[in-house]
Amino acid sequence: MLRLRDLAGAAGALMLGMTALAVLPSLQAIHVAFRPAIVGEKIRLASNQADFALRYAFGGQSTAPQPVPDPALALQADAMSRLRAKIPAELYSYFDVYLYVSKAEAGSLAQHLYMFHKDQAGNLVFEQSFAVSTGRERHERYFTSTPTGLFELDPNRFEVSHYSRTWHAQMPWAMFLNADIHGRQTGVALHSAGVHVADLGNRASGGCVRLPPDKAAELFQRFQASERGMVPVFAYDRANNRTSGDGALLRGPDGQPYLVPGYRVLVFIEDYPGGPALVAVVA
Repeated sequence: MLRLRDLAGAAGALMLGMTALAVLPSLQAIHVAFRPAIVGEKIRLASNQADFALRYAFGGQSTAPQPVPDPALALQADAMSRLRAKIPAELYSYFDVYLYVSKAEAGSLAQHLYMFHKDQAGNLVFEQSFAVSTGRERHERYFTSTPTGLFELDPNRFEVSHYSRTWHAQMPWAMFLNADIHGRQTGVALHSAGVHVADLGNRASGGCVRLPPDKAAELFQRFQASERGMVPVFAYDRANNRTSGDGALLRGPDGQPYLVPGYRVLVFIEDYPGGPALVAVVA
């Protein structure tokens, strides 16, 4: 059975808060919701709500809890801002899907791929992210480094099952970068990690970007089915003996970019660890 003093206490707090609002005309637009909580057979008014209402009504400082930032959203925003800042305005119009890869060894974005698409208003929209493995960044048969910069995908080198003669290893669902590096066509591709799934999230490859097997298949099939279109040809950077990694375009005599059939997918790879990680503190 409810005790009268419990009811009286709740009613008294409620009346006090409502009276404070009634006597202050300037606060007519304020809506304060009191939500009594039922505990067993007792009714009590949440003291923090009553305290907040009274402090607010009399011009005091709010004691309402502040929202805790979502760390995942912060990481998405960090990757998006890095990507958007790198892409020249002219280049942005030619692509629909954007892949951001951090090849950093450690950090909040390190060894992850972030995928975005462009909406009808031209804004980047986050789709998904997952762990990857980039090059080990050390001298072996050659320097096992993943190149950095902006890249297109090579429409002539999409292979469901590619075999690497350099490493004597399978590269399922291989999507090669369309670029020359050090004066020769690159053998770097985005492909399935295969038997190296356990290494995802760490530098572990010979230079390629290894993806989770299901994601490699998903992206390979999606790009072939939905992302074909006319894309610009990147200029050659003679100073660095490679295809431009900054998005400079090859142009005709009229100054317009040369366009060729390809995939409307742009890849940005950089050695950036990410901003400070956000830690949510739960009381």
